Amino acid sequence: MLGVILILVCQFNAHYQDFLESGRSEELFIGLTQGRYEIAEFAGDPIVLWFWRNAAKDPQADSLLARASMRRNFHLSAVLRWEARDSGDYDVAMNKLHLASHFDTSAIENYVSFIALAVKERRVDPLIAALSLPVFSDLRGQLFLIANAIVLIFLAMFMCTLVYVIAKTVYYLPLFSHRIDPQGHGKLKGVVGLAIMILPVLVFRNLFPILVSYGALLMFVLSTRERNWLRVLFVLLILGYVFSLPLHNLVNFLTKNSRIHQLYEMVYYDNDVTIEAENDTEKILSAYALKQKGELDKAMSLYEEMYYKGHREIAVVNNLANIYMLYGEEARAETLYHYVMRAADRGEPFFNMGLLKLKNLEYSESSRYMAEARRKGLSSPSNVPLDIMPSIREYYEILLSERIDIFNSVNPLFFFTFALMFALTFLPFRFSSPYYCGACGRAICQKCKEENDGETMCKDCFTRLKSTENVEMEAILKHSVNKRRHRMRSVIAYVINIIVPGSGLIYTNRNLVGLLIVYVVMLAYTPLLMSEFFVKPAGWVSLPMTPIFVAVAVIVAGFAYIYTFLSLRGYHGN
Repeated sequence: MLGVILILVCQFNAHYQDFLESGRSEELFIGLTQGRYEIAEFAGDPIVLWFWRNAAKDPQADSLLARASMRRNFHLSAVLRWEARDSGDYDVAMNKLHLASHFDTSAIENYVSFIALAVKERRVDPLIAALSLPVFSDLRGQLFLIANAIVLIFLAMFMCTLVYVIAKTVYYLPLFSHRIDPQGHGKLKGVVGLAIMILPVLVFRNLFPILVSYGALLMFVLSTRERNWLRVLFVLLILGYVFSLPLHNLVNFLTKNSRIHQLYEMVYYDNDVTIEAENDTEKILSAYALKQKGELDKAMSLYEEMYYKGHREIAVVNNLANIYMLYGEEARAETLYHYVMRAADRGEPFFNMGLLKLKNLEYSESSRYMAEARRKGLSSPSNVPLDIMPSIREYYEILLSERIDIFNSVNPLFFFTFALMFALTFLPFRFSSPYYCGACGRAICQKCKEENDGETMCKDCFTRLKSTENVEMEAILKHSVNKRRHRMRSVIAYVINIIVPGSGLIYTNRNLVGLLIVYVVMLAYTPLLMSEFFVKPAGWVSLPMTPIFVAVAVIVAGFAYIYTFLSLRGYHGN
């Protein structure tokens, strides 16, 4: 843990590393330790506050850091989440997470950590804190949710298809075991076939080949209605594969393996990342990042290049005007502010114009522009002009323009296999049905069948019925055998429904309701059962998400079990 924290802290920024290597850090440490300085004297210096916090574990440094103004810092926020995860105390964890949110308000990890803490401790305060964070307006948070939503939807659909195939395989198991069994008629007829049917589970121990094996067999026994549902599932899996093709680009961004992530870090975080801009969009983003770092000459050069090339986006014009104002070129700044005020209904240009008028001692005009800025929802204590950040839309334009690497996305084998399985559902060939006993429903071979008043029966049922000459007794025996068969199917439906809520409804041929319930259940189960398939961004540090997944799974399963067992009870009652 200590090694990871040191790595994260060392990435604070270059200024912090320079401070550690300078003699000033040792001087301040000695002075603060001996009481010659008070840490409150450095309330406006986050670097000194963070240094003293790590050196002395002084809680006052945390409270001062919570009020310090600084750009987003992913690394310091990660350190605090790590400390919150290992604290073991609710109040300490809450304080750490609040400070982590102060350093990086939009980090999705802070949002998740607050919710995990709320579920674990069964308290509302962390949930309220989580809902107050603007994580859904952040590009990284959005791509994290989009990528994992794609994974979740695809995996849940795959599991739903698997459950459908398994439920139907269980239903048609007598037919399969009878047709696959190579031995002749006899009391053990079907046992070998049943053993052969279990082989895919024992041999593959992988869900995909199990789905393919049993799905291929079902093609030859399903009714037309059941085939249609299987076709729908395969089509949805194929569509899921198509929509998952951009997943590789999203994963590259989240794992910091793409150029666009470097641009994102430059703009949004306090770091020293630099990149050579290759197109106009990248130049606009780089200009904003350079201005935040104080490199005004480079930023102005890029903004002017974009402006004279015809880029009149409000962020370009407003931010260029701010640089002109800082350099004392008020006339040029005022012209650009007027353009932005006409082009966009935002408060920043009015606020900046108010500062410009205040600088020129035009108090009434300054008050008028400031009032207009407040009317548009902007109020700030800043005494420097406000920049307009680049919109997320520009990042999406770059992201969507990147080439999609089909072979590095989801394995194409899935697509071709599902397409082939879909095509097989249209084959006209079907297994010829074995003879079924009209009394007990057991599959029998031709040599074992007997006829009784035009009805096919097995030898056991035929002998039992013919042993009585009483018609009423024969009817009672038939009813008893049918009731036993019905009871057996009810038991099977209940058993498989216990394993996966909704599968019992599929077994009883209530496919639509059963599939909907199974899909919802799989949406809740998949994060627990298949967590290794989900995407975690680089540098991910948060409180464990298992309590969240368990709580969701328990709630969904509870409602699913209640509904499905009541439905099965009503179905079998009828």
